[in-house]
Amino acid sequence: MSAEKLLPWAKPLLLSSTLTQATIYVLRPMITYRAIELDASTYEIGVVAALYALFPVLLALQFGRLVGKIGEGKFIIFGTASMALTALALVFANSVLTLAIATAFAGISHLACMVGGQSMVALRAPRENYDKYFGYYTFSASLGHLVGPLVAALVAGSDGTLPKSTSNAFLLGFVLCVVALMPVINWRKEKPSVEAKSDEGTYTAALALMKKPGILAAIYVSLAISSVADVLVVFLPLFGTENNFSPYAIGIILAIRAGTTMISRFFLGRLSARFSTYQLLMVSTTVSVFACAGMAFAKTPLTLGAIVFVAGFSLGIGQPLTMSLVSQKTAANERALAVSARLMGNRFGQFLVPAAAGALAASAGASGVFIGLSVLLATSLFGAASR
Repeated sequence: MSAEKLLPWAKPLLLSSTLTQATIYVLRPMITYRAIELDASTYEIGVVAALYALFPVLLALQFGRLVGKIGEGKFIIFGTASMALTALALVFANSVLTLAIATAFAGISHLACMVGGQSMVALRAPRENYDKYFGYYTFSASLGHLVGPLVAALVAGSDGTLPKSTSNAFLLGFVLCVVALMPVINWRKEKPSVEAKSDEGTYTAALALMKKPGILAAIYVSLAISSVADVLVVFLPLFGTENNFSPYAIGIILAIRAGTTMISRFFLGRLSARFSTYQLLMVSTTVSVFACAGMAFAKTPLTLGAIVFVAGFSLGIGQPLTMSLVSQKTAANERALAVSARLMGNRFGQFLVPAAAGALAASAGASGVFIGLSVLLATSLFGAASR
């Protein structure tokens, strides 16, 4: 990151974001392992996973309206506290039903943290520094994504193909959230940075927002990028199994993806000082198109790792740029709703695209999924170009 001094609200936000993102990347894989321990079917595991994204699709716009009424800081506190309680409840989850309910609450809690955090950046960062501050924010998320699974594996231990104790990992998630509350707890006294409009319904306001030039295109690009990143986490292991790559190799490759995504956001401020947001978005998405297609033809772990290295960097650049775009194109009292509309699009994609990828994998294997992801990203290029 730049040596330039951060604004006062940024450091507590970035610390809290790192810890809550790490928590989600502790909880989600461990929920799957707990489901396996409970002898859940593949279908039941899929339903549990889908519930994480389903409720955020339904609630994202309402959260965007609420954050403009109660304040970004309070929303972050609510989401973090709710996530802590969810992690604690998971320790005692002894049925697929309770896992499903907890997963739904995890998704809602994570959404609240992200709506609050992204709205705070959109409303408090100087307009000319959006790319830089959204880059910092998504860097903190990537750091959490990298650290969370590694720490969870150490705490949970290993007993062959399953962790020794998923409960230990869930307790770790609880502790991380408690620590994440410490730097932001004083925000409970703050008022909203900008009051949301209250003269029209949430969905009416969202539809009006979509009509603004470039907003719908930015949301679609964001949907494509976030869905691709989500699917890679699930289908790289399947691709490895099909091609006789060891789980250890795939684990390293997944860590490479998180690491290069984090690195890309480290440099985003400098890149955005030299190139426009649209230039960066077009180039990074084009690189991602070819990288995803290339994965389908990787014959060795080394080749796949090299391609994922490139994909992690290019996909990592795209997400904060779409956050910046929707913020640049909206008025201050519309930004919380715009951020939420973007997140709703992301979750909608993360609900539908993995299901479509599963159907594609059944007929064409994981290689076919990577080709499909390449096509999805290619269609988003038209959105990026339409600005």
